[in-house]
Amino acid sequence: MPTLQRDSHCSNGSTAGHTPSQHTGDIASISEAVLPETETILSVLGMTCASCVNGIEQYLGSMDGISSIKVDLMTAQATVHHYKPIMTTEQLCTSIESMGFDAQVLASRTLASKATGDESHAGVIEGDQPADSWFSVDGMTCGSCVATLTSLLTELPGVVSADVQLLTAQAMVRHIPREIGVREITNVISDAGFTAAPLDTGADDGTGMPDPSAVALENLKKHRRQAAKRFFWSLAFAIPMLVFSMIIDMALPDSNRVAQAFQRTVFQQYSVSVIVIFFLATAAQISLGMYFYKHAFKSLVRAKTANMDVLIALGTTAAYVGSIISVTLQRGAGEQFFETAVFLMTFILLGRWLEAIAKGRTISAVEALVKMQPDDALLVSPAKLGKGDELTTISARQIQLGDQLQVNSGMRVPSDGIVVRGQTEIDESLLTGESVPVVKQVGSTVTGGTLNISHTIQMRATAVNEASTLSRIVRLVREAQSSKPRLQEIADRVASRFVPFVVLAAVIVFIAWIAAGAAGHINSKWLASKQGMGSHSDGMDDQKPMAYGIFALLNAISVLVIACPCALGLAAPTAIMVGTGLAARFGILVKGGGATMEAASRIDVVAFDKTGTLTIGKPAVTDSYQTESMPHEFNTWLNACVYELESQSSHPLATAVCTYIRENRPDAVSAPHELLEHTELPGRGMHGTVQVPIEYAQALGWPAAATRARLLVGKDSWAKEEGCRMEVPTETRIQWADSGLTSVTVALVQESTDIGRALSSFALADQVRPEARDVVARLRKRGIDVWMISGDHPAAANAIAQQLGIDNVMAGVLPEQKSETVRMLQQRGVGQEADDVTKCEANEMGVSGWMLKWLRVTRRPRAKRPFARVAMVGDGVNDAPALAQADVGISVGSGTAAAMETAPVLLMRSSLYSLLTFLDMSRMVFRRIKLNFIWASMYNVICIPIAAGILYPAANRGLPPVIAGLLMIASSLTVMVSSLSLKLYREPKH
Repeated sequence: MPTLQRDSHCSNGSTAGHTPSQHTGDIASISEAVLPETETILSVLGMTCASCVNGIEQYLGSMDGISSIKVDLMTAQATVHHYKPIMTTEQLCTSIESMGFDAQVLASRTLASKATGDESHAGVIEGDQPADSWFSVDGMTCGSCVATLTSLLTELPGVVSADVQLLTAQAMVRHIPREIGVREITNVISDAGFTAAPLDTGADDGTGMPDPSAVALENLKKHRRQAAKRFFWSLAFAIPMLVFSMIIDMALPDSNRVAQAFQRTVFQQYSVSVIVIFFLATAAQISLGMYFYKHAFKSLVRAKTANMDVLIALGTTAAYVGSIISVTLQRGAGEQFFETAVFLMTFILLGRWLEAIAKGRTISAVEALVKMQPDDALLVSPAKLGKGDELTTISARQIQLGDQLQVNSGMRVPSDGIVVRGQTEIDESLLTGESVPVVKQVGSTVTGGTLNISHTIQMRATAVNEASTLSRIVRLVREAQSSKPRLQEIADRVASRFVPFVVLAAVIVFIAWIAAGAAGHINSKWLASKQGMGSHSDGMDDQKPMAYGIFALLNAISVLVIACPCALGLAAPTAIMVGTGLAARFGILVKGGGATMEAASRIDVVAFDKTGTLTIGKPAVTDSYQTESMPHEFNTWLNACVYELESQSSHPLATAVCTYIRENRPDAVSAPHELLEHTELPGRGMHGTVQVPIEYAQALGWPAAATRARLLVGKDSWAKEEGCRMEVPTETRIQWADSGLTSVTVALVQESTDIGRALSSFALADQVRPEARDVVARLRKRGIDVWMISGDHPAAANAIAQQLGIDNVMAGVLPEQKSETVRMLQQRGVGQEADDVTKCEANEMGVSGWMLKWLRVTRRPRAKRPFARVAMVGDGVNDAPALAQADVGISVGSGTAAAMETAPVLLMRSSLYSLLTFLDMSRMVFRRIKLNFIWASMYNVICIPIAAGILYPAANRGLPPVIAGLLMIASSLTVMVSSLSLKLYREPKH
């Protein structure tokens, strides 16, 4: 059985300093094929660019016991699949922390063992399956307490096993959630004289505590606070450095007393100003620089890769050491640029604080969803239902399956459930993005997190905590935001090689300018301009070799700090993060994330399923016929019998007939009649036995004693098989068939003689969605081919297609054949001309003969593209193979768990306009990603040569390191702001 557990913090005990490769030979020899696989989600703070991501993935990926790892920079999370005991969660934490990052386990769950091959319940625990819940237990003093509590817990109904640990003061209880829940177990432990509290489990069974997203969001806020703290601490060095190096040393005239006081020599020709600046720079290098040194060292040593911290550490160290060498060799008279290192670190820390703020903005969609979950709930005591109910306020995390809860007006629904008392209106904009309230009454389902805006209701909890719809949505959005499109993978590969390239470029720049100085090709004006923001340059003309060295070093530092792999690494994730969050706000869940949106931005063909997608999925009676050979009273009696018989079935056609009779022939509902028995025959209809009044039997021409008859309500073919005389005019039946209507025939068959007459009939049609025709027209206007793939009769499918303006129809397609149809559409390409597809070409495309009958496609030259990108839009139930085959599978669902697991894209609204919104957003997001990549690439291509000094011959000016650092910060922030501007998107009014 899969079990789930969550650790609030990584262990710092015996596992500290232990690397995963240091396991014993016995454990290492265990075959991973027979070990259960564990999925662990960790919060990883301190990552700054794609190099950090690649470093963690490469470092952990090379260790034993890890099958896969995915690290996301924007959400600061890592998802690792590993095998215990080869690799434990504590070892994962220790390994990541050894690289200089802060790691915390958010959730860990055991998946199905590969040896069993049973993946049906992998990672999913339902109410009838055992779940592991953890409790803190205070008050235990000895082994006797452990034995007593263990015995007490194992005797509880629904408890499978219990493990009580004295040293850790914890208890693990494996139980059946539907029989006994966390709250009940907590009460039992407390009644035994101990202090008990449930610990987070992260389970999908309703026993789990907060969603990992809540913990991750809190960690990101903590990271933002730490970034702010580091920046403000840096100001303690930057502000004094600004005063001494820029104001006193440069701005004040030599005649100023303050300037004279600080220019006074006090130690071996070293002035007060130089000594103060040196100590300020040294203190900053130790306190601020240690942050960069630590991360740079661990990146190089542990991960065997170079990240942005390496560039910053090299640049600031070069400025600091270069200043020391210059001042020392020239005994205080040399050029110093200590302020460069301090200002660089300050600006970098400012940039990281601003980036942390911007990242928080990008994940605001997830934060908003998490905040929708209420903290408390009102529990109705089972013993006192009805008037005078006893209400108890409990934590929403302690709700159990089957709990009866009260939701007052203005409160949010605490969990998924069913209304058992009252009627109200619920604001479901959380799910659909639509603010129109939905009426809920007894028997209606409600979703956790939605808002009760009308009257008080009582509900029964059916899914709680992480098994709820809201938690599933949060999880899907989180997974979508961490997925990488193809462009991002390319950017990550570039970023992983970017830092070594920049270091090499800086070395080349340094050597080149040293050589140029030695050859006399450096103008003295260049030397002064490079120090435009530095301190004094006195004596540089007298010390040309030293001046050239400083000039070359500053140019190399500028190259190091202006290079920005962060902008490349953030170009796609930030846009995807904002885009998927924005989509969720409009009721669109993009499970596939960036890869799905990338494919959707270039769709050529949209194929629709008919029933439940282009149509409402609820048939309605559009026409009817009643025999004219019988009196009106007989037809009323017959309709009464039909109404009662059809009401015994849940079939959509039977429901539609009942609704029609109730609304259009209300006198028949209460008319006297006698239905003796009923039976439902799948594939045919409803069969019943009725007692026919004597006067009606005589009117039918039956013997007076023959008053019992079989009542058939179903297919025309069934009535014909029974030998019934069809009294519905042939012209009417043909007209209905040509219009694609489905007929339900009503026949009476005399029991004794088996003589039957089909006396009436109902014509039903599945109603077209009101927006479907407009959506089809808009898709075609965009140059997208529109297809209908239906399993219905060709006449019915073509009738709907004609109403909607769809020219391409494939009817009579079984559910298992729809995927083959989608594959055919993909292989036919785009931009073709009229010419029938030959049987030979169909065979080459893998199209079977049954398709050719309804295939209206045409063959076109392969000039544009031999393969088409196809989006399949279905109801998410019987279209699963086709949705999987399509480049983009889109399910028009209602937020059910089944629909969420079917397709990469789920339209929570019932309106097809959401499809247009999704396609618009996908194109917008990927245009923004391309713009971000162009900006990030051009920035580096243009700015690195400028930092190297390419403009000196033409403009006599270069780029001081401090300005280069500011530009580097601006490049990353520009990408962030560009992605955040996607939030300005407004859904078109349809």
